[in-house]
Amino acid sequence: MSRAESVIVAAVVFIACPATCFTIAWWVSASLGIPERAVAACALAGLAVGTALAAAGWKRCVSGFYTHKRIVLVALYLLWSAMVLAFLMGLPIGNVLLGVLAGLYVGRRARHAGTPAAAFQADARRISLFAASITGLVSLAMGILAVHDQHSMQAILGFVGLGRLAAAPAGRAALVAVAVPVLIAVQYWLTHKASRWTFRLGAEPA
Repeated sequence: MSRAESVIVAAVVFIACPATCFTIAWWVSASLGIPERAVAACALAGLAVGTALAAAGWKRCVSGFYTHKRIVLVALYLLWSAMVLAFLMGLPIGNVLLGVLAGLYVGRRARHAGTPAAAFQADARRISLFAASITGLVSLAMGILAVHDQHSMQAILGFVGLGRLAAAPAGRAALVAVAVPVLIAVQYWLTHKASRWTFRLGAEPA
């Protein structure tokens, strides 16, 4: 792994670990029904724990960044999908970006593992289908909720001057019916392109 890539991976570790621990501590404590001050204290404690873990184990995390088991990666992806969806108030744009990051990761993982180009194509398709499926499910769920919530969809579409389209339930349903397949296709294409791009980095010229 090059020095530049090691720095990028270390930055990812120092962002992802505290953020993940912060969110888990926040959600778990909030589910217990304790006072808001206690929830805030637990969330901050989670942030501190995550920061300490990243500081203590960043070298090991960097060296083993591309060797995690797939079940662990899938679990983290699902968790982070829920996190970005919550932080962006139900907008799936964060999920699309997460899918792109997954593609970047899979491409580098295959390159470091010495995966042949022909075999890598299957990996690229799998991660693209997986990311597109998660984004599609999230978008569909949020779309169904938005169909029953005129004000939320109008507020979102108002940013692009399409707020009037959300005035009627039929209009909202039509927008969801069009937007979800488009997002799925965009997610697949972006993830596939991202994985192929990072896989080619560092490859020997033909």
